[in-house]
Amino acid sequence: MKTNSGFDLLAPIYDSLARFVFGKSIVDSQTWYLDKIPADSRVLILGGGTGWLLEELRKRNSSCTVWYIEISQKMIERACHRDLKPTVHFIQGTEKEIPANQKFDVVITNFYLDLFSEKALKEVVDRINSHTTTSTLWLVTDFVNGGKWWHKLILKTMYLFFKLVCGIEANHLPEWFAQLRSQGWREANTKVWYSHFIKSTVWSRV
Repeated sequence: MKTNSGFDLLAPIYDSLARFVFGKSIVDSQTWYLDKIPADSRVLILGGGTGWLLEELRKRNSSCTVWYIEISQKMIERACHRDLKPTVHFIQGTEKEIPANQKFDVVITNFYLDLFSEKALKEVVDRINSHTTTSTLWLVTDFVNGGKWWHKLILKTMYLFFKLVCGIEANHLPEWFAQLRSQGWREANTKVWYSHFIKSTVWSRV
C-alpha cells in the first residue's frame, strides 16, 4: 500500500459502507473464530480499521495483549475511542512496522491479504511468518472468488475503487489461501459467508 490518505478519507464511512454492501456477514465472518484465541495471548491485528473488532475481542477474551497496526491515522483515532479492556499497542503502518523480535500467539488479518499483488503478498506473508512460532494461530477472513458472475463484478468494482481512492497495488484478488499453504500453514477451521464470497479460516502449523 502506498498511501494512507485514502483510508483516512474513508474512516468516517468505512464500517457503514461495508455493512451496507455485505450486511451482517461482514461482522459475523470476522468474529466467528475469536473464541479460538487462548487466554493471555499476544495478538497481532493487521489492518484493523476503526477498531470495532477490539470491542468484540474484549467481550470474549479480555486477557489478551494486542498490537494493533493500521495504516490510517484516522482509523486509529477512532479505534482509540473504543471501550477497550485488552492492553492495546497502537501502531500506524503496515506489516513492515511489526516490532522487531516480537513473536505472537495469534495473528489476525481480516480483509488485509487481498490488498497486495501476488508477488508482494509472498513478501508480506514472509514478514508475518518471521513473527510467528510453531504454535501460532492465524485467523484470516477475506474474499474468495466462488465463480459466480456477481463475485467477479463486485471484485472488479472494489479493486477499481480502492485503487483510485486508496492507492492499493493489487488489481485483482490474489490467491492468499494458496500462499499460506505454500508456506506451511494448514486450514484447521473454515466457514464461508455471503454465498461463498467471504471465507473465514483458522490456520495453524500443527
